[in-house]
Amino acid sequence: MPKQGERAMWAGLGVVSGLGMALAAWLFIAPDVGPPPAIPFQDKIFHAVAFACLTGPGVLVLPRRYLWFWGAHMVALGGGIELVQARGDEGRSGDVLDFAADVVGILVALGVGRWLRARFERT
Repeated sequence: MPKQGERAMWAGLGVVSGLGMALAAWLFIAPDVGPPPAIPFQDKIFHAVAFACLTGPGVLVLPRRYLWFWGAHMVALGGGIELVQARGDEGRSGDVLDFAADVVGILVALGVGRWLRARFERT
């Protein structure tokens, strides 16, 4: 049975992850009214970083047998967001390159998360 401090840490990670998902959903679906990009491919970088951050907590806490589920779940989320953007009329449009950036972020999180878990599970 996990200790109280460990339970609090996992609960905190869950809250941060959930709030991150809510923020990402809002940012990806809200009308596009921000300033122009400051660097080339800024939007793609944001997509990759956001999906790495959203995928990472699940990779760290879920049992290994669920990682395919989690990866597929996150890929479906990225694709779903692009479909919603394509169908909306809020100044957004679906972009296959945004989806590709989402997948890159997911793959990075899976790789880094598995590496981190392997290091901590050995100790």
